[in-house]
Amino acid sequence: MSGKIISIISNKGGVGKTLFAIEVANFLGVLGNDVLLIDTDINTGDLSVKLDLRVKRTLLDFFEKNESDLTNLVITKYNFDLIPGAGGNFKFANLNYFQKMKFIKAFKKISEEYDYTILDLGAGIERTTLDFGLSADYPIIITTPEDIQSGYGCAKAAAVRLQELEERLKNRDSEYQVREKFEPHFVFNKSSSQLAQSIYNGIQRATEITRNRDGIMIYPHYLGAIPEEYRLLSKAYLRQHTPISELYSTSKIGQAFRHIAQALANLDNKIAVQQKRSPLEKIIKLFRYEQEKQSIVETA
Repeated sequence: MSGKIISIISNKGGVGKTLFAIEVANFLGVLGNDVLLIDTDINTGDLSVKLDLRVKRTLLDFFEKNESDLTNLVITKYNFDLIPGAGGNFKFANLNYFQKMKFIKAFKKISEEYDYTILDLGAGIERTTLDFGLSADYPIIITTPEDIQSGYGCAKAAAVRLQELEERLKNRDSEYQVREKFEPHFVFNKSSSQLAQSIYNGIQRATEITRNRDGIMIYPHYLGAIPEEYRLLSKAYLRQHTPISELYSTSKIGQAFRHIAQALANLDNKIAVQQKRSPLEKIIKLFRYEQEKQSIVETA
């Protein structure tokens, strides 16, 4: 099996990124897919908190060399598998080269066993976070009506990083076909569909200006909107630590998550041309190149 990778990124915390990851993972599972959700927020382990997980081992054990196989960290919850990240003073964004390569090799191996592997990345636009975000087939940016500038800033930072990475690959291989476009899928949390569509139209206009003026190739896609449902979210996550998709799947917010999961499942049918090299394989190659470059500098 060779499945798809979904990354979930945002420029700031508090926009509903982890909750979104849980709900989409569960609904994709309901649709009959094998799904793995990885919580890379090792400091707070927000996913574990929301689901009230009591686990003995987390992703931190992998980086602290207590566990060498990600498969041994997998637990099953509801309709998806997950690797929790909790405990310890450790930042995913600060991984060194060897930690990056160790994780991405293990990640590539385990992701091949699933239809979808979802990376719930920490908030922010640090380089490592963006690199793993760009390793996905479907990068998703979560934002809210109050945080549109931050959401757009995230897309712009990722696009600039993508251009930098692609140029490095081109310099290494003159026949390499550069991937010029960054195509993020926007989800608007705490928003009506009408408001979200209006905001998305504004983002489209902004990206057109950015492309023409700055040469930053952002081509956004609209994935969906999630309405505000504080009462149901409180009942589901604060009281019962259970996904909306389990307790209130027919509610307005439940249907919004289902619609987005279905839209993701349908994306494969819209891909006309398959890339010769997956985004993940490109990132592996670039990490190796960065290490080679660093070694040359140190020996000079």
